[in-house]
Amino acid sequence: MYGVYFCNKFGCSIWLHKECTEAPLEINHPSHPQHPLMLNNYDDSSDQCVLCRGHLPLLRYTCFTCKITVDIACGMKPWPQVIEHPLCHSHPLIVKGYEVSASCGVNHPCHSNHPLKLIAFDALTDDAEKTCILCGNYPRNVCYHCFICDFTSCLRCTRRPPPLVVEDMKTHQHQLIRISKRILYACDFCGLKRDTKYYHGSYICHQCDFVVHGMCIGLPRVISINRHDHRISFTYHIGPDYSKCGVCHQSISQHHGAYSCLVCPNYAVHSGCAIERDVWDGVELEGIPYVTEDMTPYKVVSDGLISHVSHVEHPLKLHKGNILYDHEWIRCEACRDPVGFDSVFVCEKCCFLLHQKCANLPMKKKFIVDTELYKLEVDNLRVASYCSECATLSDGFKYSSHDENRKVDVRCFSLSEPFVHAGHSHLLYFRKAYYRKSICDACMKMRHGIGRMSILSFYVVTKKRVVKAGVTFVKEN
Repeated sequence: MYGVYFCNKFGCSIWLHKECTEAPLEINHPSHPQHPLMLNNYDDSSDQCVLCRGHLPLLRYTCFTCKITVDIACGMKPWPQVIEHPLCHSHPLIVKGYEVSASCGVNHPCHSNHPLKLIAFDALTDDAEKTCILCGNYPRNVCYHCFICDFTSCLRCTRRPPPLVVEDMKTHQHQLIRISKRILYACDFCGLKRDTKYYHGSYICHQCDFVVHGMCIGLPRVISINRHDHRISFTYHIGPDYSKCGVCHQSISQHHGAYSCLVCPNYAVHSGCAIERDVWDGVELEGIPYVTEDMTPYKVVSDGLISHVSHVEHPLKLHKGNILYDHEWIRCEACRDPVGFDSVFVCEKCCFLLHQKCANLPMKKKFIVDTELYKLEVDNLRVASYCSECATLSDGFKYSSHDENRKVDVRCFSLSEPFVHAGHSHLLYFRKAYYRKSICDACMKMRHGIGRMSILSFYVVTKKRVVKAGVTFVKEN
């Protein structure tokens, strides 16, 4: 987490190191002195860097004249003609055109016991480690390997190894030393006992027996997530008063770190769940004062009488739920559902009516599938538009994103956890689903993928109407 920027816009998954955000727009590269290389994110002429043969990330440097592309690391730190590096052997690595010739092994700082040999990736035996120990990716074409310890490193991690020592006072008061082995343990920060392959390695403090995933270093202290109304704060030991995570709804260990709410006494979230890209907006709130904003959409005129922002011309009077509105055309202006026996606010001068619960919809609200704060739209009623989540045409109230690219009707927006459905005996919870095949138990249709996450078309049957909501719910346990 340390030294990383990412975009918190809906559906965007851009992550950049701090030094990558400062990359120049144009460079003169010694491997290609004929023309300058331009920073871009749209060249699709190649899928690998001509220097390191690694997979090209989103940002890369390209000569559009000669169709030569290098990744941002090789562009900002060019390969010298002869590498003289204190960690290398006495024999040099020589660059020949766009090929790198290695005459011997390399002493890698993350594996100092033995030198690593440059070999073809296909030369690895069947039982050898096929992925890079340091980044978890598969090397392309060639890799560095220790045949004694079965240690594999890709070219990128050999050239730019992760730090051996990390000092981060937010994480721990002592230096953290990297463990260059894949081990199974419970991280003292997130409490998850998982393989470190995709967790950026492990770091340990020998003085305190403190072990942490690389990706857990530098976690923010105070954040806001879309699953809870209040801020949540990180604590090293969550204690015995918390049973389940507010995001994944799995057990929380009292002996490890997690995020908890200072307002709600029993609400806590795994640290790994709290910083998920579709849960947290990426903003660190430590030191930023909390400002309470009035989200009420109406003003009280008198007892049972309000002035609502959607109908400022006349006041609305509360009618308790003892009157049957059985006409099909009598519908709530917000959700467009029939009224029935529900309590409603009614304008006695014109045909304007709101469910009591719809009249209390806040002016701003968090959305369970997005990290952005959405704003209630009550203008342009009678102008129908499609809901961005379920594609249903509606002329009721909507919640819109900051750039107004996404507009979600109040029915979809009001879905919350836990969800009670008449067709299932257990509580249902929202879950992100990445490209795993599954069939909706209600409509028996395959959910579809939209890049950000795969969506299950979950049909909520209510009041003889089928309401399609583009979210995934799963039963507890």
